[in-house]
Amino acid sequence: MDSNDSKTLARTYFESWRARNFTRLRTVLADDVTFHGALGVATGADECIAGLRGMAENIMADIDIQIMVAEGADVLTWFHLHTECTEPLPTVNWSHIENGKIARIRVTFDPRPLFPPEDVS
Repeated sequence: MDSNDSKTLARTYFESWRARNFTRLRTVLADDVTFHGALGVATGADECIAGLRGMAENIMADIDIQIMVAEGADVLTWFHLHTECTEPLPTVNWSHIENGKIARIRVTFDPRPLFPPEDVS
């Protein structure tokens, strides 16, 4: 796969997620896409969309992409995940493309700011 095509798919993924356009987002996901992230795992496009919708509706206020780098069928996107309750969370997303669709998504960030500290008294 051409790196430019891979970046186009990744841009569509992020633009659609940011706009909460889940119909458009679904068009770039393979039916059997897998997602592994700091807050959960999803198998299949419907589960993946449900998880992304949950993030958009409950946590994400905005996304600020810092850099997107593609090499063939793989795209790494470094972005700041903005929330209503924390400083922006530095986040990286790795998307792997197969047959013109995003087939694997791996995301990592430090989720601790999203959770209140435990009361140790």
